[in-house]
Amino acid sequence: MQIDTLSEFLTGAGTDFRLYDLGRRLQPLARADFAAIEAGQRPYPWPLQQHAWLAVAYWQRAGLSQPYIWFLKIPLDERGLLSNGAVKHFLAALVEQLGQEPYAPLSEQQQQQLAGTPFTFQPPQDKLAAFHARLSRDLGRPPSAYYPALLDYLDDPARSDWQQLGLQGLADLAARLGDDEALAAQLRRSLWRLPEPVRLALLAQCEHHPLPAGLVEDLLGAISGELERANPDEARIGLLLRATAGSASSPGRSNKIASLLALAPGQTLMLTLAARLWQELTEESLLLAYLAQLAERHPALFNGLFAELVSIPALRPLILANLHNPQLPASLRQALGGLFPAARG
Repeated sequence: MQIDTLSEFLTGAGTDFRLYDLGRRLQPLARADFAAIEAGQRPYPWPLQQHAWLAVAYWQRAGLSQPYIWFLKIPLDERGLLSNGAVKHFLAALVEQLGQEPYAPLSEQQQQQLAGTPFTFQPPQDKLAAFHARLSRDLGRPPSAYYPALLDYLDDPARSDWQQLGLQGLADLAARLGDDEALAAQLRRSLWRLPEPVRLALLAQCEHHPLPAGLVEDLLGAISGELERANPDEARIGLLLRATAGSASSPGRSNKIASLLALAPGQTLMLTLAARLWQELTEESLLLAYLAQLAERHPALFNGLFAELVSIPALRPLILANLHNPQLPASLRQALGGLFPAARG
């Protein structure tokens, strides 16, 4: 029997599995959606650099075995569809190493050979921590051994040395904030008392998970406070905004982004919006304001960021529909004209 998709291979081998995107930020990918993507029925929803960056966790259906994990970097074609040739190439290498048993133990040589294919990657440590925290939570498994010490630290930050805290504990905390009101309330009380390195690392983890509405409001409020300073720190503003990226869109965040776009944002904020908060740009007014600022103030970034944004299925139709919009600012029409000669005028 010919196996052409990852889902077919994993299902046929008697495993259960979960899928996550690790491109711009950690996001779960439903199996039904992935099946449609594998069948070429829809484009990959979160492309990055013309690839899908997938974490695949799988385990034997019988028992509670430890999940096995693949990190796969699969190229996409010009339409954003998975490259069937790349998938088949990876599956061929997989079958060569594992046969039909993906849970069979691999020798070190086999692991190196599989990792040597062009379709695997190693996530950075912060995303790796976020992924393990989310997977443990989703599978109903306990958090890491670093988590209890972190809870003790939050209860009284002055009592212990923050340098002994583990990144995985911070990731476990961020992954559980959306499900635990008491935990979220505890963090809201202590967040601004934490040493800056701890707060920055925790906020970086928060971007991968949905947060309670009250915590999102606190973070947006902190942006307002920063803007009131004589010399606002755009890096801090970007980090605070990024921390809300895994949470649902809200009028408060849309309004905050609109106000930031009206204040001549620097490169840091423009990159943050494209990389982490592209979903807010599905609001046409924000998208056009973003592109106008990009063309006017950051022309060196325009081509690269435009290419990334137009590759996102949720944004592509809206962007293409505005190529001939006569109300676009002259600088934006000129920048678009450099990409699409037909858009001039």
